[in-house]
Amino acid sequence: MTTIARGGAAMRHHCLILLAGASLGLATACDDGDDAMDDAADDGTEEVVDDFPDNVPAVPAGAREVAFPEVVIMPGQEVQNCYFLEPETADIYASALESYQGQFGHHLVLFYTIAPEAPGTVRDCTSIADMLTLIPAISSVNFGLEKFPEGMAVRIPAGTQLVVQQHYVNTSDKPVRAHDVLHLRTRPKEEIHELAGFWGVSDIEFVLPPAPGEEQVVEFDCIAPRDMKMLMAGPHMHEWGVRFEATLLRGGVDGTPERFMHVDPWMADFRDNPPVVEFGKEAPLDIKQGDVIRTTCVFNNNSEKDLEFPSEMCASYGYYFPAPEGSETWTCSGTDE
Repeated sequence: MTTIARGGAAMRHHCLILLAGASLGLATACDDGDDAMDDAADDGTEEVVDDFPDNVPAVPAGAREVAFPEVVIMPGQEVQNCYFLEPETADIYASALESYQGQFGHHLVLFYTIAPEAPGTVRDCTSIADMLTLIPAISSVNFGLEKFPEGMAVRIPAGTQLVVQQHYVNTSDKPVRAHDVLHLRTRPKEEIHELAGFWGVSDIEFVLPPAPGEEQVVEFDCIAPRDMKMLMAGPHMHEWGVRFEATLLRGGVDGTPERFMHVDPWMADFRDNPPVVEFGKEAPLDIKQGDVIRTTCVFNNNSEKDLEFPSEMCASYGYYFPAPEGSETWTCSGTDE
């Protein structure tokens, strides 16, 4: 068994992905996609098949609908695109995010950016620079809570530029046209009595050499920067995952371990439909400043090449409360500065 351990607990703005990994399900085959899409669209030599969601309901009261501009994804192509929205003109309080995609869609996640771009921009967002500038705001319900408890929401402040991240994998033999939709549910400020925040911890520097049949372990620690009550926790790995575990160490790395997530065996479809743990508001996982969250991912790289981020991931994520206004999101790379 090979173990790759990460020390420290560097407090950096690496998104998952999320979920994010997470952020969550990053693209790995985008290099030639733009040219191929242009060729297919311009010369008309390949039939483009619509892969639109067929289950989009009417926009609920108090919700906002955002339609992702149409994109064409070539056969066998995996893409992650980002759509930059108009900056918010007032504070909004998000209580749920519902996403609607075609059969080849894998997720829609809402980020905010610390490096604004022209509203309406749609581009690939798989670079390390994007990892540094896109901060998770709220994930779609298949990666998290169906909705926050009554009186609780994620605050998105005025002036924020939100970014919709789209992940698509076209496993068909035809180019497909995607036109995804999301509904962001919001609540009036006067109904919100407690703020929730997103947390995400991830190692983005591991490298797993080919080792068919051998278990390889990635493990890293992150120190809680404040007292938190965890509402939900989710695991994130990709197709080469074998087992997953997240442990709380009270008071620091020498504390007694309390395992709060354990997935054995890991299944490939957990990448996009993870087995989350919901603690709830009445019985949250209580975390104190200085406690350590240890994430352990076990892999089997039976491929013929090194595996590293973003082809494979090791991350934990979720929501907590109460979140300090103006600093709601906590992320940690688990790597040394």
